[in-house]
Parts: sequence; structure tokens; C-alpha cells
Amino acid sequence: MATREANVIGALCKNKDIHLVLGEDSELFGPYEDVFSFFKTHYLEFKAVPDVGILTAKFGDLDIPDDVTAPTAYYLEELRNEYVRGKMEELMFTAGKALVEKPAPRILERLTTELAKLGKYTNNVKDIDITNVEWATEHLKSLRERSEANDGTPGIATGFKSIDSAYPTGLAGGHSVIVMGYTGRGKSMFADVLAAKIHEQGKKPMIISLEMSPEEQMERLYAIMSSGMFKISDLSRGDISMDDFETFSRKKLDKAAPFVVVSSQGISEITPNVVQAKIDTHRPDVVILDYLQLMKDNAKTQAMTPRMLNLSSEIKRLAMSNNIPIVSITAVTDEDGDKRDAPPVLSQISWSSGIEYDANLAIAVHRHDDSNIVEVVCRKNRHGNMFDFGFDVDFNAGIWTEKFDLF
Repeated sequence: MATREANVIGALCKNKDIHLVLGEDSELFGPYEDVFSFFKTHYLEFKAVPDVGILTAKFGDLDIPDDVTAPTAYYLEELRNEYVRGKMEELMFTAGKALVEKPAPRILERLTTELAKLGKYTNNVKDIDITNVEWATEHLKSLRERSEANDGTPGIATGFKSIDSAYPTGLAGGHSVIVMGYTGRGKSMFADVLAAKIHEQGKKPMIISLEMSPEEQMERLYAIMSSGMFKISDLSRGDISMDDFETFSRKKLDKAAPFVVVSSQGISEITPNVVQAKIDTHRPDVVILDYLQLMKDNAKTQAMTPRMLNLSSEIKRLAMSNNIPIVSITAVTDEDGDKRDAPPVLSQISWSSGIEYDANLAIAVHRHDDSNIVEVVCRKNRHGNMFDFGFDVDFNAGIWTEKFDLF
């Protein structure tokens, strides 16, 4: 009986649809790895798919069927499933043995990293034929239905008029959004206000904070969500009326969608693999990462620029594979640390090429010196127009009032 590897090769010989496997690793084909390597080399050199006769002449008495009946994609999916299942069983067995001598957290981290590598066998490159009018009609109907359900946008509205008018898709599945700014200039709180506005729409935000404790993050969010009822300084001391808090909780928290805050508290390392695990656990509608320079890429690269470039592409893949928007906060630097009188530009980030390739939207957030004016400037918009507007902010109360004429 032919193996699954042989079935795929036999189907390729018959159906000539080699495009389905040109991106596959030879390792997937196990004992037929050398056969598959020859198969691809032959095609790339002669622009022709070899038949079974050529393969048997090259490798001897191979058990490659020439009477396969199903599409190649069917046999390829069977092979991927078998390969992934085998690798998972092997990883679980190895992890189980290692638990006898090594700490469980270290084993879990290693296991998570290795399991994530198997994702390439489940994430397929997508092709569509734009002349398929029936498919296109259903797609456009789906967009219209989502737009009608979400106040005119197929994604999630930001709740900021100036952004939503220039970003018609909203925060849609697969979008990577960058919020950039100098340290202490309002970018993190801007993201918190964004999360609160998303939660008001009945959506489930998840903030992953790498610089604040979950309690500190919660206090800041309560101030924002209370619209001035509580001050951050009072919440941090517990100096509030419990009756007021009960009123607030009934209005804003009871029967509301979950709003999850994850924090490493400066102890554990956060990688995209860890983010994926949190997405699997909480199933949020949007993820906010605060902030990227404190994260590690999956390979835990030490040098900053390659690490950030890796993170940019890994986060984009997270957004795409989970079909959710991910908002990433990033710090910027400049040549003269005292010259920070304007919103930063992309070139001030060493990995700006990653943003240019991967981000759907990039915005700079900048609080001007000796004022409560915070300016928000679009630096990249893949789906609409550029924008520049601002807020008059009471930071302690968490109140951001949108302004169109800043100065």
C-alpha cells in the first residue's frame, strides 16, 4: 500500500499541479525526501513535471501509484496532518521525559516555541481568481453586512472621528497597527483610550503590558472608562467612594464583554508565541501590545534592529492567522534627545522598513511641551487618507477631548 508521501508524488505526476508544493520543505516527505527534492529540481530546470517512469528510473523500484483518483490538494492535506500529528506526539513525549529533571516553565516555553514552528504546515498561501464573480459577490455582501453591523465599517471603529473618517476599513482582521512616540508623551494612554472605546462597542480588547502591573493598568483603565468619576491618583491609593465604584461597575462592567489585561510585570519574557497562547486562551477581538522594545522575537535575537524586524513580521502573521487586528506601541529615538518638539517620523525607528512592509496603519502620538495638547499624526495609511488632529487631555482623569484646531 502506497504511503501518503507517495500518494502526493503520484498525484503530482498525474495532475501536473506542482505549484501546490513548490513552497513545501522536503522534510515533509520523510523517506521520499530525496525523491521530492529531485522532483522540484527537475521541474525548475526543465519546466516540466516528471512522470512516474522518470522517478522509478532514477530511484529504482518506488511504490508510487499512477492511478490516484483524488485531487493533489487532498493527498497533500493528509500528508500535512500526518506530519504535524507525528511531530506533536514526538514533542509531547520528549517534554514528558524532560519534566523529570527540568523545571516545567522552561519545558513549556520550549514546547510552545517548537509547536509554533509547525504553524507553517497549517497556514497556506491564498489564491483567488478575481474573474470569479460569484465568489466576489458573496465577499462584497459579507463586507456590507459587517459594515452595517459596525456603524459603517467592516472592522472595528476606533471611536476617534478623525481616524475613522480616514480609515474606512476600521481595525479589521489581519491588520497590524503601529502607535509610535517618544517616552512619556502619551502613546500608551492613547492606546488605553482606544481599548476603552473598543470595549464600549461590545468588543473584547486584550492589553499585554510589559511595563505596568495588571493592577496599575486596571486603575488607569477605570479612570478612562469612568469619564472623570475617578482620578488615577485616587485609584492608586484606593481613595474613592465604594458607592461610586459600585455605580460605575453596574454601568460599565456588569454584563459587559471581557476586557483582559496581561502583564509580565518585568519578570517573564513575552514573545509572539506567548501572545498566541493568550489569544487562544481569551479569544479577544483586538490585541494591544505595550510595548515592542520590551518584547522578544520567537528566536530571542539579541541585536535590536533584527529583533524588531522579526517581531514586525511575526506580529503581522499573528494578526493574519488569527484574523484579528493587533495594535503595537513602539518607542522612538532621535539624534538629539533634547529636540522633541514635533511628532516623530518613521525614519526615527531603526526598523522603519518593517513598518513600511507590514503595517496597515502607523501613527505618531506626541504631547507638546508644557501643555496638555496631544497631537496624533498619520505616518502611513494603506487604506485611506493621511490625517493630523489632536486632543486636549486631562491625564489624571483619563479624559481625552478630540480637537481639530490645536493651536
